[in-house]
Amino acid sequence: MAPPTKRRKTSATTEIVFDPAAREEYLTGFHKRKLARIKHAQDEAVKKDREERVQQRRELRQQRKDDLERHVQEVNDLLKANGDFIEGGDSTDDGVEEDDWEGFEEGQADINREEEYIDGDKYMTVTVETVSITRDGFSKPEGEKSEEGSDNEARLKAQDAKKRAWTKETPKKVRPKKKKTKFRYESKADRKVTRLKERSKNKEQAKARRG
Repeated sequence: MAPPTKRRKTSATTEIVFDPAAREEYLTGFHKRKLARIKHAQDEAVKKDREERVQQRRELRQQRKDDLERHVQEVNDLLKANGDFIEGGDSTDDGVEEDDWEGFEEGQADINREEEYIDGDKYMTVTVETVSITRDGFSKPEGEKSEEGSDNEARLKAQDAKKRAWTKETPKKVRPKKKKTKFRYESKADRKVTRLKERSKNKEQAKARRG
């Protein structure tokens, strides 16, 4: 028998399709791609600048922290050399703790008084008085309220007495009314006569100056 025939291996042909839209996009897209590259470069520059500023601030903070620690260490070394360095530092120089201030004792504070302060050309009066604290706010005691009310009434009565009352013996002064000046529009003939008079007057004055 004859040997079997070998088939030739044939590769599939590649089909090339022409796309006019892609060709037009490539030919007309040079400017667009150029702007895109410029924008990308600008964004990268801004990003790099931001990272550099962040790094500089971080280094500056670290440098300040190191300088502060070095300064504190130098001060502590000087205090240790002089024998004034104290571990902790919460206690006072004499080793006595200070008591918290709990306010004035009864009878110690002088209330219901006025003090005057002068600072250059400024004058100020400070009034210290007793008040009661309630839910509605600050209020004065009842005794002081009555005293203050009587003082206000007396002050108002004195002001009313000072006011001058109108009576027949002291009538109110009547000022004479000013007369209003009447304004009248001139007619055309009146204006013509006025202009002629002004011209003749000007001519006479000119002749007088020349003569």
